[in-house]
Amino acid sequence: MNRFSKDLLAPHFDKWDVVKEKIEHLYSLKNKEAVTYMEQAILNYIELLEYGGSELNERTGKLELLLLPLNGTERLQFVKDRIASHYAYIQLDALYAETKKKAARLFVMKK
Repeated sequence: MNRFSKDLLAPHFDKWDVVKEKIEHLYSLKNKEAVTYMEQAILNYIELLEYGGSELNERTGKLELLLLPLNGTERLQFVKDRIASHYAYIQLDALYAETKKKAARLFVMKK
């Protein structure tokens, strides 16, 4: 079975869906507990990226995570560096959404 199938990836995205509204609510209250949930969401996102695997970029000669969106490394670093900011949540939400789209594209391509 293709590791980019919706069924195999769903648990990774479900973890985000379960906590994202809670995180947004905590940020709106300026509750520092949002950071704890964000830390876990970041770890879950990294697990998702690792699950997707990597391949060698022939141009750069470096291994790249297949599910990582454009500028994903820099954007994830922004989330980590500014985790107490609501903007970190917005960026992480965008990363999850873009990763989901990329996984769908890869699923179709790898069939």
